[in-house]
This record gives sequence, structure tokens and C-alpha cells, in this order.
Amino acid sequence: MADGRPESGNKVVHAVFDAMRRRRMHRVFTPDPPDPDILDKLVYAAGRAQVARPGIRHLIVVTDPRLVRTVRQACPGFVNNAPAVIVICSDVAKAREVMGPRGVEVVTRLDAGAAAAFVTIAAPVLGIGVCKVTSWTEEVVQAIFGLPEHVRPEVLMAVGTPVVNHPKPVKGFHPTVHHNRYGQDWSDSR
Repeated sequence: MADGRPESGNKVVHAVFDAMRRRRMHRVFTPDPPDPDILDKLVYAAGRAQVARPGIRHLIVVTDPRLVRTVRQACPGFVNNAPAVIVICSDVAKAREVMGPRGVEVVTRLDAGAAAAFVTIAAPVLGIGVCKVTSWTEEVVQAIFGLPEHVRPEVLMAVGTPVVNHPKPVKGFHPTVHHNRYGQDWSDSR
């Protein structure tokens, strides 16, 4: 398991690692909107990610072409032609009530990132592409989707069917891995 992937064994383990290997951020999609059943499965995936407390995570599934076009025009990071969007939000009032300031500023963002990751891993298994979008102004996104002041948009997930044979993105990110303390190389310890 030199690169972290399992060498043999359980098929479920292989399926999970294969889904992680196939994970990509897509920016070129066909114009056809995803089937509602596929969007349901992506919503299920987002809902399976950890959340510190129930009732904090909110999802908005956006399929109205006018709203998607508005998002594309208003959000500088939305540099794709996806026909659908899943907006991952947090109820910051509820988070503050049950977890305090750290819950609002740290925990909700971690939980939203986990939901985005689950969507990203589920997408290739469903034949769908996604692109995580994080460059936008919070107030603008709140206005576009009619979010109350206490519901903060965290991540926009562009969703669609990726164009076949589009150039592959740069191969995965490889973090620097330390062992026990910063500066001690993990690979030297093995």
C-alpha cells in the first residue's frame, strides 16, 4: 500500500478507493441537466457527511437555468458551464446556539467541506461531474437564493455531465506528510 491504495482484499474497500481515485473537478459539461434521481443521490451523499449537530446543514438544489446563469455571472469562481448547482449552507444562528463562536467559524465550515467531499466522491460513480466553487461574495449568493441572514452559503457545487474526452486535469494533489511533528518526513519513518 505504498501509495495509500489497498493492494488486495475486500471489494468494498476497492470500490471506495476507486471512487476517490476517479474524483475530479470538471469545468466543461454537456448542456443537459442531470436527472432528478441523480441529484437525489448527490443530496443523499451530502447528507451522509458528518455534521456536528442536526439541523445546521441546508442544501439548495438549483436546476432553474436562469438562476444558474445568474450564479455564473455573479460568482467569479464559477468558471464552468454546469447546468445545475448544489448550494451547501449552514444555519449559523443554530450553530452559535449549540456550539458557540467556534461552531460558527470553524465547525460549520469543516462540516460543509465534508458534504462537498462526499458529493465529489459520489459523482463519478453516478456518471456525473462536479466542480467545487468557493470564490464569491456571501451576500450576493444569499440574495440570489433568498437565504435568510442566519443561513450562510459555504460551498457551491457545479453539477452536470462532463464532456467526454475533455483534457484531463492535472494529476492529484500530493500533500507534504509529516510524522509526529512538523518537519519529520512520514516516508522516512516507514
